[in-house]
Amino acid sequence: MQKVKINELREFAVQALIKNGVSAKNAEVTADTLITTDMFGVMTHGIRNLGQYIEKINAGGLDAKAEPEVICEGPAFAVINGNKALGMVSGCKAMNLAIEKAKQVGIAYVGVKNSCHFGAAGYYANLAAEQGMIGLSMSNTDPVIAVPNGASKAIGTNPFSFACPTGDGKSIFLDIALSSVAALKVIMAKEKGMDIPDTWLVDEEGQPTTDSSLFPQNASLQPMGAHKGYGLAVLVEILSAVITGAGMLSEIASWNLDMSSVNNAGHAFVAIDIKQMMSEEVFNKRISQMINELKNGPKAKGKDEIFLPGEMEWAKREEALKTGMLEITDAMAESLKSLSESTNIELNIIK
Repeated sequence: MQKVKINELREFAVQALIKNGVSAKNAEVTADTLITTDMFGVMTHGIRNLGQYIEKINAGGLDAKAEPEVICEGPAFAVINGNKALGMVSGCKAMNLAIEKAKQVGIAYVGVKNSCHFGAAGYYANLAAEQGMIGLSMSNTDPVIAVPNGASKAIGTNPFSFACPTGDGKSIFLDIALSSVAALKVIMAKEKGMDIPDTWLVDEEGQPTTDSSLFPQNASLQPMGAHKGYGLAVLVEILSAVITGAGMLSEIASWNLDMSSVNNAGHAFVAIDIKQMMSEEVFNKRISQMINELKNGPKAKGKDEIFLPGEMEWAKREEALKTGMLEITDAMAESLKSLSESTNIELNIIK
């Protein structure tokens, strides 16, 4: 592992995006989304993807100068056309609009079409939690999951997140893909020549397999919890794509395997203003009661703590903020060095 100063990495990301045509405002939004995600410990969806976003801009799959625009709206809803902008830009605009509308009417939905990979869904849900609201965020993706009784890639991992304020500045939050396992774990097993559990993949006949070498050409991921994950993935597809006009299922191109093609993904965001249902004092008292009961329940043998969803991520973020440093893998360091060289923007990586 290597290290980099968070403030230096943030400025590097902003300048690299600006150099490739992104406005200063949108570069700052994108950099904050990616680096905050890394500070939460979700390294798969953070700054490691910066070089690929820039590559997609230069290949024509993203429009660096695009500005998302509202194309229809009412008091409690809106739909935004991302116009091929960076997914983080569209995502932040949409969730912030949902928050503003929820302040007026209590609950609001904002959908996005014509977008791209937006990083970690949890970032957007937490935007609502920071405003004392419950936030939901989700996106459809290119198909990599075989549905129950199916034998080919039919639906995306369709990430889903929620965040709920607790009164102490740290939300309860969950950010999950709806596959049984992350595709990266299968790929890592494949690289090491390792077998995998038979709950991860199905082969071309729709049968569970332990052969990691089949993925992705000749195998598909299984949904999380079989029909349960499948059902939730369908819900995400409806809210993100069907009612927004975004690409659906096979209409979605891979964002990072097909750089010149428009991803055409859809997102959905919901904000719920708790204060319009009960006072902040009453809510904080009730959420504290729930937290205490969960955390103080009987512990499993050999375990000394029960964690809330998001609690481990908040601990990682606090440590990153305390040290001002972000630990990065050697592969991430090499990627950033390559981007530094291609943009001629200096970044100091500490070994």
